[in-house]
Amino acid sequence: MRIAIGGILHETSTFSNVQTTLADFMRTSAEGQEIFQNFANTKSAMGGYIDAARDFQFEVVPTFHASTAPAGLVTGEALIGLTSQLVQGIKAARQSGPLDGILLDLHGAMISEIDYDAESYLLRAVRKAVGPELPIIVELDLHGNITPEMVSLATVCVAYDEYPHIDSYERGYESGLLMAKIVRGGAKPTAAIVNIPLLAGIQREFTFAEPMLTVKHMAHDIENERGILNVSYLPGFCFSDIPQTNFAVIVTSDNNQAQAQAAANRLASYIWDHREDFVVRPMPIDAAIEHAMQAPQGPIVLADIGDNPGAGTPADGTVMLEALLRHGATRAVVAPINDPEAVQLAIKAGEGNTVTLDLGGKTDRLHGEPLRVTAKVVRLTNGDFVHTGPMGTGVLSKMGPAAVLEIAGQNGGSVTVLASTYRHQPLDLAMLQSQGIEPTEQQIVVVKSSVHYRAAFTPIAREIIEVDTPGISNPDFERLSFQNLKRPIYPLDPDMVWSVS
Repeated sequence: MRIAIGGILHETSTFSNVQTTLADFMRTSAEGQEIFQNFANTKSAMGGYIDAARDFQFEVVPTFHASTAPAGLVTGEALIGLTSQLVQGIKAARQSGPLDGILLDLHGAMISEIDYDAESYLLRAVRKAVGPELPIIVELDLHGNITPEMVSLATVCVAYDEYPHIDSYERGYESGLLMAKIVRGGAKPTAAIVNIPLLAGIQREFTFAEPMLTVKHMAHDIENERGILNVSYLPGFCFSDIPQTNFAVIVTSDNNQAQAQAAANRLASYIWDHREDFVVRPMPIDAAIEHAMQAPQGPIVLADIGDNPGAGTPADGTVMLEALLRHGATRAVVAPINDPEAVQLAIKAGEGNTVTLDLGGKTDRLHGEPLRVTAKVVRLTNGDFVHTGPMGTGVLSKMGPAAVLEIAGQNGGSVTVLASTYRHQPLDLAMLQSQGIEPTEQQIVVVKSSVHYRAAFTPIAREIIEVDTPGISNPDFERLSFQNLKRPIYPLDPDMVWSVS
């Protein structure tokens, strides 16, 4: 049994003006044996494929893998080039011996300027190369905006169960097990998808609290029913202004369409009945900072949800930093502010010296103005760190050259800022610890993230507060100018009527 493995991942925000290019993907791409070097013994989807092959005794043939940070539309050149490299890798794998299947690590919310449904574009090309019968199992991010075409092109769609995405390895391993059941056991996957007209706020997609906790438990109960192969629930990526943005439920049975459809309808009905629970209500900025400063003990984690690079924002917003300095906060850290220009000025000044610069606010004015600051350069690094937390354990991340800056605020306050060259979401304590910042010693930790930070920061936080910061990842959808979204959809159309047909 020979199975090709590979993947292309991107989460696209159509509201971001930061275009995603081929060069962005190629910075962390891997081809052939490089895939083993990058992903073996890591808690990633590809790591799950590799370990499943060992345990279920099949051969994996590495092809091509590439991903990059969420941002704006993927260029046509990038989608065409990446698809070509993946298909060429699969063709080369077939030339060296027959393939019994393909395991693909995709996202589900990649949008290109040449195709809104980029995953279907990619799968059409793969199907053209291998034919309609070869089993293809795709692992998807829980934030995928899934179309019926994508489901029809894949043999099985397996989405993450958890947000934060601490189970990408487990879902990769599960995909390998399902492949063995199909190739060796004769399982015949039959899928049903229900697209629910619900625009879910990202913070309410957190799977360790309601409303998603019950959705997860219901899905697991359905998976335990005889004849069900997989249940995937995908709240979707709400910052994609495309017709297919919604909440999707996919149930895959073993050759029983009626069973799959009935189960998908049941889960979708529950989600729709609880649609009001998916609306986010964050705390105002000044109130959040005052509360955190007055807390008897830290760290108090403040989530800058409007400037989350994991949702395609520039990560150079300054509103939280400005407020911290104005309030005279101390033992406070902001991570990260993506500002390559500021990093280079800090490098030129050197460690231990002071530098005056305009920090942040360089991409747009949606996340705050540039701040003129005089800062002490505390530390300079290459920005590399290895994930030690539960999400992507063992994976190497690259922030690019980074600078730790200490900025004096009012009334003797002081705020530490981690400035980076590349955008990176703070989803692991090692991001700070690798730069000499110990988060447990802080009173306030500001993270530019919506939910992923919870996996690593919840165990150390005395309290977590979602802050109502401006930006293109703020879940107040009335602030965003949707043009292509299929209407009606809740909560933009609060009085709409819908039921599973």
